[in-house]
Amino acid sequence: MTISSAFEEIPDEAARTYLQRYYGLGEWEGKEFTGAHFDTFGINEPNALTADDLIAVACLSKHVPARAALGLLGDYSSKITTLLGYIPPDLSIEDIPFDEHDRYFGDETPPLRLWRLLRRHESTRWGIGATTASKLMARKRPGLIPIYDSVVAGLTGFNNSDGTWRAWHHAFATDGDLVRRLETLRSTTGLHGLSLLRILDVVLWMHGSQGSVGPESVDEPDEG
Repeated sequence: MTISSAFEEIPDEAARTYLQRYYGLGEWEGKEFTGAHFDTFGINEPNALTADDLIAVACLSKHVPARAALGLLGDYSSKITTLLGYIPPDLSIEDIPFDEHDRYFGDETPPLRLWRLLRRHESTRWGIGATTASKLMARKRPGLIPIYDSVVAGLTGFNNSDGTWRAWHHAFATDGDLVRRLETLRSTTGLHGLSLLRILDVVLWMHGSQGSVGPESVDEPDEG
């Protein structure tokens, strides 16, 4: 199943209800999921990774291990700031033509270099798995980087995070109906400050997690 087809299976009314429940709107006021604060907690410095970002990720039930947190906020902070500086903060995945995918997401691009730094590919792993890395990146660039977790992956047919950026980009860049439907959902729920990427992520996660009991997000085992 593709991202577009997974979304197509969810009726508009159900999608609106998922968003209202998640963000505590209407009859669910005051009962929002902790993940509702991921987008708005604290101050989100566009070109710096801060303690507020680590807490925001905790709102999505992911913990950044102490050793990794010390590295990200300390020795690696300037490198992270440099990489973020090359990624426009207002860039949205739906605005990038799919034939330019490699220019924005390919090998040696700032997003992929940041991903590798967070995962610490070139050194001893420090406990940040694909889900945690994706959430850190989505916090900094919410319109550009999709969140990876096993709930949404199960709906869209991914066994791991490999190829997910390309799949999400393909859906947003080539499926105009998907983009228009997400725009309508965002408008009718009043969630104007959210990216379309986040709207879709929440709808799919809520749909895939219905009837399950457990943490708000399910991660693949962290490596190293």
